[in-house]
Amino acid sequence: MTGAEFDGVDIDLLADYVGGALDGTPEAERVAALIAAEPAWQEAYALLVPEMAAVGALLGDLPPEPMPAELAAALDAAFAAPAVSTVPVDEAAAPAVPETVVDLDERRRRRGSHRWLRIAAPIGIAASAVAFLGYGLSRPDSASDSGSSAAAPARGEALVGMIPPLTLTSGVDYTLETLGTLGQSLKRATDAPRTTSSEDSPGIAGTEEQGLARLRDPAALLDCLTAIAQENGAGPITAESADYARFEGTAALVVRFSADNGEWVWASGADCGAAGGGADTLGKVPVR
Repeated sequence: MTGAEFDGVDIDLLADYVGGALDGTPEAERVAALIAAEPAWQEAYALLVPEMAAVGALLGDLPPEPMPAELAAALDAAFAAPAVSTVPVDEAAAPAVPETVVDLDERRRRRGSHRWLRIAAPIGIAASAVAFLGYGLSRPDSASDSGSSAAAPARGEALVGMIPPLTLTSGVDYTLETLGTLGQSLKRATDAPRTTSSEDSPGIAGTEEQGLARLRDPAALLDCLTAIAQENGAGPITAESADYARFEGTAALVVRFSADNGEWVWASGADCGAAGGGADTLGKVPVR
């Protein structure tokens, strides 16, 4: 895989992004935006991620390299030595008496004003929070507007807070062996915009035709995430990413999420969240 194969794609930069070298930098956000918006970057990403995941799996199978005995002994001795403070104690002098005499009544009036500000500020913040919460509770459930999706249970809102911040349409054909390591890469740059086009990556049109188009609707996606949370059985989940792709040749929505039982990558079929479909689980692995 070379840069000549993908016009306009910086392969070295993309490899750094997939490998995690750009985490926490503005470059990571820029690359994530390019992946979400540019078909050439999406195609290169879809090809590069499985290869790096396979290499990572091979490296993970190598036996650990023992630390040299001399280095281990030196570290043990350094940690065992008592800490010696070399910083002299600076005894601060008593504060000087102000030369200007402050009127006691004026000082009390100022303190009263400051005290009122300290009390009023938290009250204002609390009132704003209550107003925001009331707005959120008063919004109608968008899931009822989708005729193709199963009605979410009453406790669905408590299981899934929002749709994933990172949504890809890579068309990658995942396997059970690569699902977990690919989950490491799908965590990158969670601020990337959502992608809704079915032409984002070569081969994705096939998965759309097989039923994943229904899961493009935000209400259907939330129903699917709720079904996954219910089957996971560990309380609410926080969905970090979703990839409209395949799993062992079958159209699948690959979701990376965290819950009380850890972080998982979950592959669900096209019936995920539909009436009687449950999570339509095809495969799932914990992220190590």
